[in-house]
Amino acid sequence: MSQSLITLWGIGTPRTHRPQWLARELGIDYQLKRIGPRTGQTLTPEYKAINPRHKVPAMTHGNLVLTESVAIMIYLTETFPAPEFFYVPQTIISRNKLLEWCFFLMSEIDANALYTIRRHGPLKDIYGDSPVAVTAAGEYFKHQIDTMEKPLRKNAGKFLMGNQISVADILFVTCLDSAIRYDLPLPEYLMAYHKKLTARSAYIKSKEDNHEG
Repeated sequence: MSQSLITLWGIGTPRTHRPQWLARELGIDYQLKRIGPRTGQTLTPEYKAINPRHKVPAMTHGNLVLTESVAIMIYLTETFPAPEFFYVPQTIISRNKLLEWCFFLMSEIDANALYTIRRHGPLKDIYGDSPVAVTAAGEYFKHQIDTMEKPLRKNAGKFLMGNQISVADILFVTCLDSAIRYDLPLPEYLMAYHKKLTARSAYIKSKEDNHEG
């Protein structure tokens, strides 16, 4: 099935950007379906047959459907060959250390902190205005970011898994994109880390593809 065409559904958010960026890092050809969230495009019968939760992103590959950004990324790294510069775990322990970062970033950084800010800040007309929730989420974000300083400095600020970029880095950088957009302060070493990764050609090209409008 790895020879069949990957289709990625969704543009316009950090979560839709992630699998597009990864696909470019891995050199995977893919078809991009440019549907955006909260546009009505995710409510069509065609898309709801793919994801009844009408969220983006989604991926189709042959008969397989995946609808969570990190699950899509893990699948791509385990299905397609990766270039030497890209980290793919080779043992149960290394795989679960990678997943540990992914689960932490998805739950504590993305969902609990950044998406709370998004829901009750930029999307307050939909989810309700709550300055208290936004402030608390910003403080929680800072606390969790502070816990990441030691492991990143241990790797000389290179990548979360050592000397190679990984799925975790793509996930983290797209979270940092949101943090910068929400004017959350970041320490200098993280700004340097973010600058280094966002200068990658795969990031730049996929960011352009992911742009809505």
